[in-house]
Amino acid sequence: MALNGADWRMAVTADVVFQEALQLSEDTRIDLIERLIISTASYREIEHEQLSIAQTRLAEMKSGAVKGVLAEDALIRASRN
Repeated sequence: MALNGADWRMAVTADVVFQEALQLSEDTRIDLIERLIISTASYREIEHEQLSIAQTRLAEMKSGAVKGVLAEDALIRASRN
């Protein structure tokens, strides 16, 4: 599939940015990656869904519908699987 003019320029620009980013320190590249991911709409949707799940879980804990487990115990159980 051939790229049209705008797509071709975007691909070239992305490649240039990528090559320049490789010159950054590892810590700076990681920071850049995090910032790029956070800037996406899909990240915001996922973050919203995670918040909703956390709020539901908290409500379940407060109501007594579920019982909490110590993190240490959960990690031990998880390592057994």
